[in-house]
Amino acid sequence: MDGLLVRGKLDDGEEMYLDALSDLVGSYEDEHHAIEPASDADMLRHLMDAKSVSNAQLSRDAGLPKSTNSEVLARKKPFTRQIIRKLADYFHVDIGVLTGNF
Repeated sequence: MDGLLVRGKLDDGEEMYLDALSDLVGSYEDEHHAIEPASDADMLRHLMDAKSVSNAQLSRDAGLPKSTNSEVLARKKPFTRQIIRKLADYFHVDIGVLTGNF
């Protein structure tokens, strides 16, 4: 697959072959190396790190209490619908990204 990916422009046959290989690898990984959904705490931490946002800044900008963010990060509180809406708007992500454990 790597050899095909680095080639750039592929002909139709190579594209079909790459698609088939990708499907086979995806199926194998799903069956043998499944990845669990990220926890709410992990997801929030990732989004904050990616945007270089502190808890205080997130609280101010997204309108969420600092204590709520801290409880989610400490795994003491899960996302609620209200938290999900505010985070999705603030981080400009689809709501579905945050509802994996909902």
